[in-house]
Amino acid sequence: MDTTYSSGGEGYHSTGVGSSDVLFDRSDAKVGGSSTIDATYVGSSHKASDIETGFVDLDLTNASATITWQGSDDGSTWSNITSTTISASANETTDLSTTSYSQYRVRVDATDTGSDASATIYEEGVLFNASTPATVGGTAIPADDSTIRFSNTTLSIDVTDADFATTQGDSVTAEFFVDGTSVGSDTLTSNGTVSVATTGLAEGDHSWHVEVEDSYGETSSSSTRTFEVDHFEPVVNNSSLTPEDGSQLTSQTVNLSAEVTDSDFQFDGDSLTVEFVVDGSVVGTDTLSSNGTATYTYDAGSGSFDWNVQVSDQYGTGVDTVSATQSVASPSTVYIRNVSSGSLITETASVEARLFSGEEIFSKNATNGTIDLTGVSPGQGYILQLRVDDYVLRTIAVRSIYEQQTAYLLPENESTVYNEFHLADNTNEFDTSETVLYVERPIDKNGTLEWRTVTGDYFGSDGVFKTTLEKDQRYQLTIENNDGDRRELGSYIAAANTSATLTVGEIVWKSPSGDTYQWDAYIDKEDDPHVFKFVYSDPEDQTTALNVTVFERGNESNVLLQTNQTGSISSFQRSEPLSTAESQTQWIVNFTATRNGSVRPVQEPISGVSGVNIPVDQRWATLGGYLLVIGIGALFPSTMARAGAVTVVAVATGLSWLGLVPIPIEVIGLGGAIALLGVVAEFNSRY
Repeated sequence: MDTTYSSGGEGYHSTGVGSSDVLFDRSDAKVGGSSTIDATYVGSSHKASDIETGFVDLDLTNASATITWQGSDDGSTWSNITSTTISASANETTDLSTTSYSQYRVRVDATDTGSDASATIYEEGVLFNASTPATVGGTAIPADDSTIRFSNTTLSIDVTDADFATTQGDSVTAEFFVDGTSVGSDTLTSNGTVSVATTGLAEGDHSWHVEVEDSYGETSSSSTRTFEVDHFEPVVNNSSLTPEDGSQLTSQTVNLSAEVTDSDFQFDGDSLTVEFVVDGSVVGTDTLSSNGTATYTYDAGSGSFDWNVQVSDQYGTGVDTVSATQSVASPSTVYIRNVSSGSLITETASVEARLFSGEEIFSKNATNGTIDLTGVSPGQGYILQLRVDDYVLRTIAVRSIYEQQTAYLLPENESTVYNEFHLADNTNEFDTSETVLYVERPIDKNGTLEWRTVTGDYFGSDGVFKTTLEKDQRYQLTIENNDGDRRELGSYIAAANTSATLTVGEIVWKSPSGDTYQWDAYIDKEDDPHVFKFVYSDPEDQTTALNVTVFERGNESNVLLQTNQTGSISSFQRSEPLSTAESQTQWIVNFTATRNGSVRPVQEPISGVSGVNIPVDQRWATLGGYLLVIGIGALFPSTMARAGAVTVVAVATGLSWLGLVPIPIEVIGLGGAIALLGVVAEFNSRY
């Protein structure tokens, strides 16, 4: 047994006689010495086993009583066991331990022995030895020094009591204690298991025990046991870690991810905090409330790194799980290739490399067609100057080794032209000493043409970039300042030795199109070759996306250009050189501007002339336009007032259409109506 017993005791079974059962109480007994009073009491049946003693609590005055205990096995036939006569008050007991009947009762015959006699029974019953209930140690759950995984658990233990099998039976109540505090109770009337469900157990060590008491007052306590609440630890699937160990980065922005599971999710629930650790420092976190994948986007601007995740749940006080460490490498090799054939150039190359900041990285020779940039942060922009025999001297600007890992050289035996690009910035955003020109051309890569930078550098203090390009090759020009602001200047065909001006921020209008934003699309035939130009301006800076497509009228599959711009767009311009056939083609411009949350689609044919561009501040142009209108009106004498009115309206309409004087159309219409009425009135007066 697993029980600490209290002091022993006896059980009893008594007849409910109330406060008393008066057999007789006569003041006239034995009057004259001739009258006798007799009374008989027969008690109820006592069904009990292992009887030790029968008792009768009698109060006698001038009376005697014969106490007879009887036994029966069927409740109908009774046999006398023993009789005792007493003549004074007493709690008379009789030894019944040698008997084995299933039922007992007592008979009391009282007779007066003097005057004023009385006989009263206060209580009668049988006594038996009560057994002490006990707990069975080996059945305790949780067992001693065990670990459970849940905050809610059921405590249980088996209880036995010999009295359960007796005729009189028993009832045992078991009270459970955790850490000295009662958490509930359970009751049995036969040998079995008592249990109590507990909730909200804190993480850590706990103790528990059970105290039992039966209906006869017998008590005992179980041994004290300990257990630990230790929830399931989260599990990281190391094979799911991305990027995996030994991989090489392909972009500066890296998505770190790990699959994490926790069995607590299906039981007590849980919340996991997944920390992403790069080179020993936590760089970001993600939270999971179910089995799944934790992710974090990391900027790998500094290059190669080691990473892992560490996971903690809501039940612990620290990190529960640490994943395997993954080593990820950044690209550090630039390949030197022939731009015409794509083949690796293995001849000795003299290479000078410097960062965009101007800091020199190295100056060395490369002999195997590769340039080692180990130690250079791959997220930084850099300039390469390469000299290889039989190839054009080339200066190449690369935004990041993530974007491009190849330097393309132009063979000297190709047909080439010398070009100078001059930067004319009308926005004051692209200082020539802080702006890089990227000259890109389409390169075949596995059957797909991709635009790659073939040359480029800062314009410098003189605002000029000089380079040699392949003749009649189409290039794409882009500028970018040190703040990361970029402008796509469109395509460029290197047709001849020439000097080209790259203008930024020159917006030319033939008339305002749109409400609070303007745009224009036209073919500039003053350039040779002719150039298609598209310009867009949003002075309120509310445009967040601009998608432009130019296609042949009646043949949407023939696309001249297509571009998608996102971000804060206050102005945008794009130029596209046209071949002779393209200059004679009718084009349609289709664009959508996402502005202030709404999408505004536009589709119109492209005109063959550009808008009027007067190099005068708009305020002075407006003032001059008003003065011109007033001056023209003043030229007409009073006799020609009506003709003057018509002329003034016509001039105002023209100036407004050209965008010089922003006169509301309602005002022009009203003026025209008045002038027309004047002419009609003059005509009627004559005829």
